[in-house]
Parts: sequence; structure tokens; C-alpha cells
Amino acid sequence: MALREVKKELNKMDKTEIIKLISDMYKKIPSVKTFLDIFSTGEIKLLVEKYKKEVEKYIYPSGRNMNLREAEARKLIRTLRKMKITELNVELELHYVSCCLEIIEDFGYWDERYYIALEKMFDSATSGISELGLEEEYQEKINLISDKASEFGIELIY
Repeated sequence: MALREVKKELNKMDKTEIIKLISDMYKKIPSVKTFLDIFSTGEIKLLVEKYKKEVEKYIYPSGRNMNLREAEARKLIRTLRKMKITELNVELELHYVSCCLEIIEDFGYWDERYYIALEKMFDSATSGISELGLEEEYQEKINLISDKASEFGIELIY
């Protein structure tokens, strides 16, 4: 169903029905709960920490074969971007880049697609920082990431 049809249906409903619908969505759909929690409180710190752990779970190798699943971390971040909470996106994207740099450092991992994905994620984060106007707040973190990346021949410039 297109957004236009959804809006048409919502306009037909009274306030009580809309509240019931949103309450049901809140109870049954985790991403709706997350979005509405942030909408009502404006607080994202707990959410950032929760998703940082998930990103780490995917990026750091697991199992005997040391399987890397960073593509899953990128998928998670892409899904979360849909909530359009720029500060959350920036935090997770920078965390992703930091974790990937640790993998490169610890395991000497080299894969061109891995590096390209890392650079794209960094660019997305820096775009979000500019959008928020928080360049000074993130400058130290950006410098640390850029310096570490340059040790491996990766140019992450902001």
C-alpha cells in the first residue's frame, strides 16, 4: 500500500482508533517501539550502546573459521538509517569504521571491497556530522580514526 492510501485511511479514523493502532504497533513491532521511544524522549544513548554491541557482534570474527560478517553490520546500519535519526547513524557508522580498523590491525585483513565499504561508511558518518553541525564535537574521534586508517594505507579524510 502506498503512503497516500495509508494517509487516506488514517484520515478516516478518529483519534481513539489511531491511538489504538499506534499502541498495537508499539507492542508488536520492535522498530516502531524504538522510534516512538526516541520520538517521546529524544534520548538515544541507550539505543546507541545497544546497536554498537550488535555491530561488534557482526564485525568481529566468530567461530573456528573466523568468519567475518561485516555485511550484516552494514545491513543493520542501513535498516536503522530508515528511522532518520542522524546522530544514531553517525555514532554507529563511526563505530563500524573503528571496529573494521581493529580487524585490519589485529588480523592483517585485506580485502578491497572491505576497504571500500569502510570508506563509504566513513563518508556517510562525516556527512551526518556536517548535517548536524557537530564538527567540533566529533573532531577528535575523526582524527583518531583517520590517523589509524592511514597506518594501513587507507585515506579517510574529513
